Amino acid sequence: MAKFTVAVAIAKMLEKMGTEVVFGVNGHGNWALLDAMMHETKIRGVPARTEDQAVQMADGYWRMRRAPPLGIVVTSVGPGNMNIVPAIATAFYESVGLLVLAGAGATHWFDRGGMEEAYRQGPEDWVAVLKPITKKSFMVTRPDSAVDMLLRAYQTAISGRPGPVVMQIPFDIQHTVIAETLPDPTPWTRWRPTAPEPNGVAEAAKILAAAKRPMVVVGSGIHNARAWDELVKFAEQTGIPVATTATGKGGFPEGHRLSLGCVGRAGTGYGNDAARRCDVVVGIGTHFTDIDTGGWTLYDIPAKTRLIHLDIDPNELGRAYPTEVALTCDAKLGLEALTVAAAAAGVRESAAWTKEIAGDKDKWEASVSDQRHSNISPLHYARICHDTAEVVAEKDPKTPIFFDTGHLLSFAPPFMKASSRYIAHDGFFHRMGWSASAIVGASIAEGNRPAIALIGDGSFIMGGTAVATAVEQNLPLVWVVFNNRTFQVERELMIRLYGRETFCDYRKVGSTELWNPDLGKWAEAMGALPIHVGKAEEYAPALRRALDAKRPVVLDVDVSIDVPGYRSIWYPYPSNFNETWKPGPLPASPKP
Repeated sequence: MAKFTVAVAIAKMLEKMGTEVVFGVNGHGNWALLDAMMHETKIRGVPARTEDQAVQMADGYWRMRRAPPLGIVVTSVGPGNMNIVPAIATAFYESVGLLVLAGAGATHWFDRGGMEEAYRQGPEDWVAVLKPITKKSFMVTRPDSAVDMLLRAYQTAISGRPGPVVMQIPFDIQHTVIAETLPDPTPWTRWRPTAPEPNGVAEAAKILAAAKRPMVVVGSGIHNARAWDELVKFAEQTGIPVATTATGKGGFPEGHRLSLGCVGRAGTGYGNDAARRCDVVVGIGTHFTDIDTGGWTLYDIPAKTRLIHLDIDPNELGRAYPTEVALTCDAKLGLEALTVAAAAAGVRESAAWTKEIAGDKDKWEASVSDQRHSNISPLHYARICHDTAEVVAEKDPKTPIFFDTGHLLSFAPPFMKASSRYIAHDGFFHRMGWSASAIVGASIAEGNRPAIALIGDGSFIMGGTAVATAVEQNLPLVWVVFNNRTFQVERELMIRLYGRETFCDYRKVGSTELWNPDLGKWAEAMGALPIHVGKAEEYAPALRRALDAKRPVVLDVDVSIDVPGYRSIWYPYPSNFNETWKPGPLPASPKP
């Protein structure tokens, strides 16, 4: 019988499970884990510069695969472990599967308040911090059960609604020798997704058969279920138009005649108008957030619209709106069942409805053409998003594009047409700087292929040190930085509400000029190729050049501070505690 330390046993088990890459940062609590991973296996190691970036790299890795093997993260103790909290929260709320192996001090010293121990509420109690923002967060307490605990942790991360799991391993346990035969991990790396209840499916099909203006809305659940083909089949068989949320973007081909584009605050005009007028909406893998529903003003549920809701997580069913039919199921299995039932129920395309939508689409496209093709300098956000999509479709439609939060959320959903499913957005927790490091993991997951991050200057300054990791890993990544030296989305909305901004504009003391560090020089100092873009006609050629460079490139793009955020729908945000609020429709916007 072989004898390994716990650290070696875990490393070899992960290798046996097909693990391709581990992201992490060195610290004295994780030495045995890192040593075993890098010297006892063939797993690729990617040393990040900060722990949160390591988690976000594993996050990006998952979003390209949506299936095992997981990206593994190794962190240390104390502040090193604590640094992952916002990145883990992002993964949790956006259903991203990953596994963190965190270091800890020796159990012999627990509760003595030694260096970096989280001890005041209990002996090394750091995992308690993460319990609300992980699927599972725990400490290994025995060497001989460590491998079993690893297998269960892995299964938890990938099964049901995927999410992050954190497993903390004390330093002495990592080094303890165990007799281990390493079991077959296969049973822990597969799971059977939930199928929908048949009577509910039949009822949903009956409702769709009677509908005159149905539509489908999909979120990130369509990606995690890998249900892209099933969605297209359902739409084409039934003739029901499909909209996506920002996190579901790419889940349905946006060039398809039944595509409504994105819906919500910055949705397409024709998509939002369809949402206002539909009589049945089928929500799949989405929980109808305020961003996706215009502060719950877009759909008139249940007064005029009936909701059929499918989700892997029963806690999300009916969270925002009451349901006519609620089905706890995997999106792929749900769509397969609904497709069969719809055929049996005689669900057919409502030609009048799709013709009406097609006319609305033509009018909306004409109404925003000046934004898509704007020649202003500094540049218009819509022009950059549009040109990015055009260049990617021309060069390689499957190039991953990750877009960050901020003012970009007002433009990328409607104006950056998805040419593939390889689109991702941190669309619930909206962590600034997420995309800067997430594209590292995305590129690695896709065989070190080019990937693009669209990111504001504020977000880039928060997360841009990931460029150094990309340089070290020789990855052909491109960061398109929208540079206007302000937090523009906050600025615009503060001025709208208060008539002035606070902590949005950055200036040197005593100066009236907006200021940023020289992002090009910063990029160059980290080893990336800097390219500055100041005119609209320069952007597409610069992006082509960046993708052809096959190395890390930072496009520092001057963007206008005067371009208002695109809004397909404006809605009130409650600001008076004494005023009653309830969801409900707003008057339809005038047709363009």
